[in-house]
Amino acid sequence: MSWGRLLCFLLGAAATLRAQGFAPDEVRARRSPYVPPPPPNVLRTEVTLVDVPVVVRDGKHRAVATLKQSDFEVFDAGKKQTITTFSVETFTLAVAGGGASSASAAPAALPAEKSQKSEHPPRYVVLCFDNMSTKFGDLQRTKAAAERFVRNSLAPGDLVTVVTTASSETATFTADIPKLIESIEKIAPQPRFSDDDSFCPRITGYQAYVIANHMDNQTLAGVVAEDMACKGLLPGPALDDVKNLASVTWEHAKANSENTLYAIQSVVAALGKMPGERMLLLLCSGFLSGSLEYMEDDLIARAVHAEVVINALDAKGLYGYNPAGRPINVPPPSGASARTQNAEASIQGRQAQAKDDGMAVLALGTGGAFYHNSNDLDRGFHEVAALPEAVYVLGFSPSDVGPDGRYHNLKVKLAGGNHYSLQARLGYTAPTKTPQPEQHPPSRLDQEALASDTLSDVPASMIFEAGSRENGNSALTVVMRIDVSRLKFETRADRHAQKLTLLAALLDNRGNFVTGMQGEVDLSLKPATFERLAGSGLNIRLTLQAPAGPYTLRGLVQEGLEGKMSASSQPVELR
Repeated sequence: MSWGRLLCFLLGAAATLRAQGFAPDEVRARRSPYVPPPPPNVLRTEVTLVDVPVVVRDGKHRAVATLKQSDFEVFDAGKKQTITTFSVETFTLAVAGGGASSASAAPAALPAEKSQKSEHPPRYVVLCFDNMSTKFGDLQRTKAAAERFVRNSLAPGDLVTVVTTASSETATFTADIPKLIESIEKIAPQPRFSDDDSFCPRITGYQAYVIANHMDNQTLAGVVAEDMACKGLLPGPALDDVKNLASVTWEHAKANSENTLYAIQSVVAALGKMPGERMLLLLCSGFLSGSLEYMEDDLIARAVHAEVVINALDAKGLYGYNPAGRPINVPPPSGASARTQNAEASIQGRQAQAKDDGMAVLALGTGGAFYHNSNDLDRGFHEVAALPEAVYVLGFSPSDVGPDGRYHNLKVKLAGGNHYSLQARLGYTAPTKTPQPEQHPPSRLDQEALASDTLSDVPASMIFEAGSRENGNSALTVVMRIDVSRLKFETRADRHAQKLTLLAALLDNRGNFVTGMQGEVDLSLKPATFERLAGSGLNIRLTLQAPAGPYTLRGLVQEGLEGKMSASSQPVELR
């Protein structure tokens, strides 16, 4: 091998080292799977008083600010709790002369003896544009409404960031309105799948879903009739052609929805680390979530435990269809039969509903709201993103609840026959019996493992080669080449001593850790061995396994004398 001597991290490595000309006491190598340290736990409730913010709205979606403590009931894991503190925070937004918004927060009269004012915590808002699924016109209208929202409807203390589902960039929370406007203006469609991609026969993602999953014979017959008309096929070949097309189309549509859910999950993880109220506003024309219920359930569980509320706004507004059942902006194909048009007319309502289902499930499952079936996007932003005009804060000390460290579901109800709608905190995490272990700051190696910068303070380089393993997972062999002639050593008697720490990790397209391997090499080289390696270099191999797909390979080498490090990242594809 032209890369010089290769040091393999294998069990029983002594024989391997001797075979390569190393004495057993010159090189000691160890390897272990690498797992990044968990983030600091900022979500755990360590106090005996649990605050439950509640928003009450009437039938016209207006906040109600006239209720009393006796109008509320709070249940912790099904057990009714005694409300010990109660306050009402009211907010009035008014557009100032310069176009910025102003607000005031003042507690209303507190009817309970033990009521006390609760300071409103900072609010972190993510405007998440699904630019993978939203068409150009819908996206432009939504961007315009979003700009008006940040200009006129943010409350003092609101910190906002703008993200998209197609980008892995991490945005910074800010109250700087011009910067937010600039971020919104930069957003452009980056479609991965479109219902308009096929025209002969035209088959939408939802049609492909119901055909591929054998759920709608009428839709199948309509597309087959269209395929026969535009391609001149007989019934049998047309049926096979449509089934193949439906399978491919549904796989593309499903992959697009999976990417959307993964992107939202990544945003929820980042938002959950913020130390205040956390709200994600999903701005989207809808995506198909059929057969992806397990992903939605997992995402909802993560959001609820991170106390992140997901609100959703349907960017397409009212979607129009012509009498033939085809969207008004898509012409019928040449030769479309009445059977085809009738099939599309019968599925149009279900198709629109199916695209909304994913957003509705995420919103309702996290205690949020879903604004849809309206072209008034300004009103939509006000209803689901603006700070409510009135917020009740109910406080209770949990009874019959031990320090179990578990997540507790909360339920708030209105007593006395009130029929208003409620939005309330869904739960909290109880403290544990023993104090939490002291949180230590991550090491420099841990910090750099998930970074993207390039360091070159150690004379090292990285190459890789993809392969396959018997267990079916794809494998990647990573070789770290160390230029021994330029590496600093400590002299101990007649030996050249140094310790190297190496790390190879795979990150997904949003920078999330997938898998990693760490190695440590203790060098105590005799003069002859040192001279030989100074000429050939030292190569150290680490092997990673992961499912097929695109990744970013992150490689690091740190020397032990001064803590210097080299780090680099490169895209890789596992097949």
